[in-house]
Amino acid sequence: MSPPTAASPSPFLPVSANTSARSCPDRKLTAGRRTRRFSAGSSLGLSRNAHTPNLRSMLRLSVSLLGFFIALTCTLPAADPASLPNGLYAEFTTPRGAFTVELQYTRAPLTCASFVGRAEGTLAPRPDGRPFFTGLRWYRVVPGFVVQSGDPTKTTGTEPNTDAGHPLPFPDEFAPGLRHDAAGILSMANDGPDTNSSEFFLTLAPVNRLNYLHAVFGRTVHGLDVLAQIKQGDDLAVAIVRVGSAAQAFKADAVAFATLSATAKKFSAPASPGPAAAFDDPQNLLPPTPARARAFNFKLANVERATGVKIRARLFAQSPTAAEDAAPGQFMRALARQLGIEKSGAVLTYFADEKDWRVWLGDDSTTAFLGRSTLPPDLADGAALHDAKDVYFAAAQAEANAMLARQQKSAPPDQQPPPAQHLKLQTDALLDALISKLTPR
Repeated sequence: MSPPTAASPSPFLPVSANTSARSCPDRKLTAGRRTRRFSAGSSLGLSRNAHTPNLRSMLRLSVSLLGFFIALTCTLPAADPASLPNGLYAEFTTPRGAFTVELQYTRAPLTCASFVGRAEGTLAPRPDGRPFFTGLRWYRVVPGFVVQSGDPTKTTGTEPNTDAGHPLPFPDEFAPGLRHDAAGILSMANDGPDTNSSEFFLTLAPVNRLNYLHAVFGRTVHGLDVLAQIKQGDDLAVAIVRVGSAAQAFKADAVAFATLSATAKKFSAPASPGPAAAFDDPQNLLPPTPARARAFNFKLANVERATGVKIRARLFAQSPTAAEDAAPGQFMRALARQLGIEKSGAVLTYFADEKDWRVWLGDDSTTAFLGRSTLPPDLADGAALHDAKDVYFAAAQAEANAMLARQQKSAPPDQQPPPAQHLKLQTDALLDALISKLTPR
């Protein structure tokens, strides 16, 4: 029930990632209306005898001040409710201090009802009548990535999931515009589509690759600095604060939860990559463990489920034949037509033999990609749309290369990332940028 580790490509399992370096391929351009290709202490001068008493005094003072600031940090209160705007909030109290999260109950009502109900005791109360979120610990802490809790039966995060720790599962609720775009984002942990229950996490940095894999439902608005101080095993308490009449009226009981859950749009797309799925990697170019292709397929299917925007991606070992690619854009147009993207949406492809990335935009999606109304001259070779694609490819390649370098630096010499990780990171960056451009904000 976990998002990936900071280096892991898996959206569901805390598995370490591995990659190896690969040089960024040269760019290749093709003429064509909507297709774009991109190849991939003595220094103080003090006498010890003369100044020892002063140094000792300074040390005592420093230790005293340090203790004071530590104590201050550990007792920082949450935001004063009187200072909060109207809204629904969750106050988290930890040994390191307190922080406040604004819950997006109007945009993610099902997820917020589940969270609020488990915190207030109106959903899945404990056998002794206490709220479900009683006695929680931060059992998973990945520095620079996430802190996770929600299952009162877990203390280390390595325990198997149980019915007692995961009552009342519910479907995903992806609200366009709610993204893992900052530290302090509150989101649901899961084991795949529609497997949400009790476990949640907060980000310690932007992690946009989790968008449309984990449902965002809150953002930290006070005490953000406390998050990075949390240690594995720390206790936490969650209290709900309702400010204003709308928040006071928000229901998080069993009836409201059941109604929202029943009306939520369920996952119905192919669960495995393949010719009919949103994502396919027929030659298994991506690292197989954990299942990267499966995760990409879930992401693109969830984008369509939540927004109606169709994005398809295909990774091929070989480039099209000369006959298939005789005219500019010929292969991509045919593939887009086959996948139902010719009019609206996008197709992203990769050809491993030439390290060649291409993207096709449906006629109705060029405006969203360009960021303004598209005029006929914009579609000419070397014009505005092609330039925008060049920027898109270059930015994604730079992001993937930087991420790979960070992973290589942080991994032990005997646990370096596998070669295919670079392709995974490129796919991450390109798809996330495409999703950001084409979906509602």
